[in-house]
Amino acid sequence: MEDLERIQIRARKLISGNINVYFSLSALLIALISERVQPICIVIFSLLSVYAVGRNYLKIVEIPFLFILPGILVILFTIDGKTVIELWILRITDKSIELAISTAQRTVATLSVLFYLISTTTMPEFVSALRKIRLPKFLAELMFLSYRTIQILYGELKRFETSAKIRLGYSNFRISLLTTSLLAKTLFIRAMERVEKTSLAMELRGEEFPEVNTKSRGFLLSLLLISLMVSIACLK
Repeated sequence: MEDLERIQIRARKLISGNINVYFSLSALLIALISERVQPICIVIFSLLSVYAVGRNYLKIVEIPFLFILPGILVILFTIDGKTVIELWILRITDKSIELAISTAQRTVATLSVLFYLISTTTMPEFVSALRKIRLPKFLAELMFLSYRTIQILYGELKRFETSAKIRLGYSNFRISLLTTSLLAKTLFIRAMERVEKTSLAMELRGEEFPEVNTKSRGFLLSLLLISLMVSIACLK
């Protein structure tokens, strides 16, 4: 089983270097601002990710969906409005469906961009690109820790999954649901602990962010895709 760093190094990159980071962050901003561009973001960055890392992309997307799906279900069953479906004490309303779809679309769009960035960019490359655009230090630290959290989540999930399989944690549907819920809870707690320790260790050692110089390529393709997204966002 490959770890995330190895996946990043072996990724096939149509866009690379600092350009890749700026392209991804620009697309992320556009996806957050414009709801109209979110579906095209999902398509573009899913295709780029699959091209870059192949089947490993499916391993990476497992992590956040453990947390996303419960949230979408909560929205679906808790928003008041005109009842569309009623299941015993649970009601699905027109407004809850609309909000759940909107939330899911925005979440998947932004995560598609982040998954692409994470699967094709190592941490030193990411931080170096941020430093070159003079990003404020506190923002760089925040993005660094967020990026590092996803790396930690990936590694912890793979270890927990292997342990659960050895203990027959997926032997039937009921046990699989229980195992998944326990994994999500344990994964979140362990990840927060690891990130806190990482932040503290960096502070105590006075550690500076790593910096590397990588050759950028794919400027024309990134410009074309960003222009396409901006054009779609500006349509009336």
